[in-house]
Amino acid sequence: MSTATLSIREIVTAEPSAAAVLERFQIDLCKRSDEHLDRACADLQLSIDQVLEKLADAKATARDAFVPDLENYSLSRLIQHIVRTHHQTVRRELPRFAELSHRIATKHGAKAPQYKAVAALIEQLCGDMFGHLRKEEHVLFPYIARLEEAWESREAAATGCFLSVAQPVSMMMQEHDTAEGIVAQIRTATNGFTAPDWACSRNAAFHAGLAAFADDLRQHVHVENDLLFPRAIDLEADIRRRS
Repeated sequence: MSTATLSIREIVTAEPSAAAVLERFQIDLCKRSDEHLDRACADLQLSIDQVLEKLADAKATARDAFVPDLENYSLSRLIQHIVRTHHQTVRRELPRFAELSHRIATKHGAKAPQYKAVAALIEQLCGDMFGHLRKEEHVLFPYIARLEEAWESREAAATGCFLSVAQPVSMMMQEHDTAEGIVAQIRTATNGFTAPDWACSRNAAFHAGLAAFADDLRQHVHVENDLLFPRAIDLEADIRRRS
């Protein structure tokens, strides 16, 4: 079946990136949820070909995203990847989810009270994650970058506000566990990020977006816990032994 003859709900449920594209064309994801795309475009005097082209571009970008060889990155480059990819996802997506979850809870809380809990959980996740990013970007990551510089210039280990890099690393890993625990609660409350039958397209896109965010968070935590942090601890130990 052609995308043009799919409903707005079917399009955004199948491809989370479609929601932002359709909203840029000012297609109301709720009011037009059950309309076919070609009908919505005709009503709004939009070029169906242009809309389809932008939808295809967004889908291709998501599908063909470059997967770097992170294990061979320098620590500084790995930090840049984390900040530009995963931290940016947190900053872009969580405020949007917070707004959408409160809207859903306000509108549908009477028949679906679980969305009040979802809104509260996302608000908690926002506060926790934004504080977490600040600590990493302003304290831990700069220290790790200085460790790498010290190793390359054969200088003594960088100084920080802690005895060892293992201390803030342990704290960050605990905060990762907390964040993943909150996401797990959201997954349970939303039946595995599945939109209810009565959901409009914006609601469906919200659930699909949560699922994509959960996947990104899993990769985010893996890159830091399993690649960046162990290498930083080992490098600090090597520098101190050399000194």
